[in-house]
Amino acid sequence: MKVTMADARLTFGGALRSEFLKLATLRGMWLVAGASVVLSAIVAGTTSHSQPEVGAEADWTVTTIAGAVVTSWVIVAVFAALQATGEWTSGQFRVSFAVVPRRGLWLTAKAAALGIYAVVVSILVLLVSTALILPRYAEEGATIDWADALTRQVFIGVPVVFLATAVTAVGIGSLVRSSGIAVTAVIGLLVVLPFAGLFGLSWLADITSYLPSGAGDSVVGSGAFGVAAEDLGVLAGLAVTFAWAIVAWGSALVSLNLRDA
Repeated sequence: MKVTMADARLTFGGALRSEFLKLATLRGMWLVAGASVVLSAIVAGTTSHSQPEVGAEADWTVTTIAGAVVTSWVIVAVFAALQATGEWTSGQFRVSFAVVPRRGLWLTAKAAALGIYAVVVSILVLLVSTALILPRYAEEGATIDWADALTRQVFIGVPVVFLATAVTAVGIGSLVRSSGIAVTAVIGLLVVLPFAGLFGLSWLADITSYLPSGAGDSVVGSGAFGVAAEDLGVLAGLAVTFAWAIVAWGSALVSLNLRDA
């Protein structure tokens, strides 16, 4: 049966496969994943922690595990932003838009591919951190209680936060199209602003709960991602976390449709 261009259909699955293909051919994808795992292993294996309270060993264990993933969270977010800006710094956007002319579909596929990548990295990091922390603190009573609510929050919430943050970073990168500006914006949003209150900027301290780090803390329930003024709760934390992703993605989409390229 002869297939013509008229028979070809542009689908989300096809766009997503093309983005995964681009990712898989990049050495940086494997380096970032490896660096994330190694750095989390170093944090899990070298950072000292206070003794857990009697009866709270399970919560203490998962909180310690969550604390080891933060560096990887920032690295993966920066990588996602760079993958978005790289479309313009390398000129790859011409090929991308030729293959997927519907820009909203392309941006969604790009965000989805990097979001899934972030989830995979987060799971690897959690597994490695758990494998190191359990034997290291065995004498302190380190244990995993899968029936415990906080355990579920950490092991489900961390991948969710990684996913939403990667989408946010892709939106920022696609919006600004400059690697330097994108990296500065992502690091400022994830690392600098959450701790601004410690340097006398009290008005920023009041909104830390609504930053990606503060909302992430509410989702995970561990206090690992940053300094938050208050705990929003899981549902509100999820709403704020994904609001950042949707606003960043939506702003990038509007910008893509308004620009010639």
